[in-house]
Amino acid sequence: MRTALLAALFVLIAMPADAVDAPETLLHNCLKKADDLPDMAVAEAEVWLKHGGGPDARLCRAVAQFNRSEFAQAAADFAAVAKSRSEDPSRAARLHGQAGLAYMRANDFKKAEDEYGVALKLEPQDPDVWVDRAVERASAERYWDAIADLNQALGIMPDMVEALKIRAQVWVKLGMKGDAENDFEQAAKIEAEDAVHGAPAASDKP
Repeated sequence: MRTALLAALFVLIAMPADAVDAPETLLHNCLKKADDLPDMAVAEAEVWLKHGGGPDARLCRAVAQFNRSEFAQAAADFAAVAKSRSEDPSRAARLHGQAGLAYMRANDFKKAEDEYGVALKLEPQDPDVWVDRAVERASAERYWDAIADLNQALGIMPDMVEALKIRAQVWVKLGMKGDAENDFEQAAKIEAEDAVHGAPAASDKP
């Protein structure tokens, strides 16, 4: 969950809408390589940085580093790019969230917590960020803090299957099997209803 950084996502984060349709842009091509050929993408991004590539080059390097499991380096780049996007709080929040994810994968929970905190200050109504921080907190065995974040996510989006499933898993860690069963049952009910209506479960990301 939340471990694959798809190049298309970062094209949308980093580029203006009218640039997404330009497949020959440096960023577009670099991000494609970051997903498929991360070693080559890191090399190209570093050359691009030396020639004034700025945040776009650093973003490409961050995605490639993440895909090479160089999580601490990727996190630092994501955070730096996020700061350069301060004019767009939503975009900056997503990038701070990705920095948080990368720091979590590097087992640096303190820095992950800091990045998620910044993301939530920028986008407090984004349930995905609350879920991401909950995962980080659960990974650090801060189970009650994780429950609090998942409650926030579900307060914003009550039918969020992902949040229900994760909260159920955290309830299990806390030995509260009845609460876990309730959340698993609610998630299953929502998925069944969505299957009947042909709609994906709320914010249940691929």
